[in-house]
Amino acid sequence: MLILAKKEMIDAFRNKLFITLLSMLFLLIIVSVVLGSFQIKINVESYNQSVSILKSLGKTELPPPPSFNPLSASKNFANYIGLLGALMAIVLGNASIVKERRGGTMRLILSRQIYRDGFLNGKVIGNLVLLMLISLFSFVITLLAVIVISHAPITVDDITRQGLFFVISFLYMAFFLLLGLFMAILVRDGNKALLITVMIWLIISFIFPQIGDTMDMDNQLPGGFFASMGMNKADSQKVLDRFKFYESLRDGIEECSPTKHYERAGFALLNVKTGFDKNTALEVVAIKWFDVAALLAPCIILWLCAAMILLRREDIFEE
Repeated sequence: MLILAKKEMIDAFRNKLFITLLSMLFLLIIVSVVLGSFQIKINVESYNQSVSILKSLGKTELPPPPSFNPLSASKNFANYIGLLGALMAIVLGNASIVKERRGGTMRLILSRQIYRDGFLNGKVIGNLVLLMLISLFSFVITLLAVIVISHAPITVDDITRQGLFFVISFLYMAFFLLLGLFMAILVRDGNKALLITVMIWLIISFIFPQIGDTMDMDNQLPGGFFASMGMNKADSQKVLDRFKFYESLRDGIEECSPTKHYERAGFALLNVKTGFDKNTALEVVAIKWFDVAALLAPCIILWLCAAMILLRREDIFEE
């Protein structure tokens, strides 16, 4: 199983499509993080210059330092993972099964001293380790850029928040890896399996969130419908209670999108979403436990379903 996992990681770097997507992902990450760090640096220098001018004028009451939020340098990473990271994971999951089936090596491998569940676990573990290394590399690059370029004050909790954000990014990519692998096992035609997986990705990552945002009553006017009508939270809740079925349907569609759960938990950790700056990193995860669970649970389910199909179907070797 460990040999298969190692082979899977080596084979990934022979996949031209994977290499292309990975290169694009790293290029965008580096560019966005560097630009974001420079923007934070400009804000830090502007504040320091203002303080210096006030001190030179003899002022003793100085303005408190604003929240520079060094974590904001990673906010574009969520968009890149939602697009390139998901596609990259889908390609890995699909290729892990299709290449063995097309090469006729699946029967040969399973004729050795390895069971089908060990074969599957080796494939999954190898690709998960690869995604984990990609997430770790992105975390290190981001952290170094923020420290070296921005010179913004960064705390241990900031580092923890950023680390947990990349853990959630790993879970998000793991979901699409297992989805691609599951569809490759379920559908014997490898090209058809890849096409179906991409279509599922488009629906749950783009169409479902768009439906949820469009159907949201508060998004019907710029600045919020309820705020424009001068309604407080209690009044707006009374209005929503009258449209309970409508809101339940909208929420149900939105909850089916892993991208929404990833954004909710990720943006809360990065302080992009307001209201979580006073919480510690672990408190944010505890508050957003449902969104984290909504990423982890489907991974486990897809893994188990793929194992059940692989164990029971004999035509799995043929395309």
